[in-house]
Amino acid sequence: MIKSGDILISTPDVLGDYYFNRSIIMLTEVNAEEVVGFIINKELEYTLSDLEDKVKNKGIKVFSGGPVNQDNLYFIHKHPELINNSIKFYNNLYWGGDFKECISLINNMKINNSSIKFFTGYTGWTYNQLIEEINSGSWVVSKNKTSDLFAKYTAKMWGENMKKMQGNFKIWSNAPDDPQKN
Repeated sequence: MIKSGDILISTPDVLGDYYFNRSIIMLTEVNAEEVVGFIINKELEYTLSDLEDKVKNKGIKVFSGGPVNQDNLYFIHKHPELINNSIKFYNNLYWGGDFKECISLINNMKINNSSIKFFTGYTGWTYNQLIEEINSGSWVVSKNKTSDLFAKYTAKMWGENMKKMQGNFKIWSNAPDDPQKN
């Protein structure tokens, strides 16, 4: 039903959930026991250079990857030939690898926001828990479009995905973040 590289799009059923409200999650690991992914559309107000002193490039964005292990930095990229120990999870997408190499490549302007994305924390479920949430209507599973991961304008990504869906989802595409305040 789900596999690494799939995209989860939260439905309006999770409106009250702080982390998953209007979230789009890329799954990086799916096995019979657990599922791991990163929220790809919730940009934080600080950059990588705010978190890591050795980063010279002030423009590398950081995203809230999810509620688990938020004190750690994770990254997804397209450069296994440059970043050792990367883990392939879908087509030409990789996560993790040698962090020092990664920082050096950023400082030497060999990689940037168009091919790498950093996250504080990640999302995680047991496999059965996520399947239950999908079946109950909290998530819609979509096939991966690599361009979504490195999109420049992530704030509107959830609404754009709602517009593409069938039925009652389209009405939510332009709804305010908190419909109670409308």
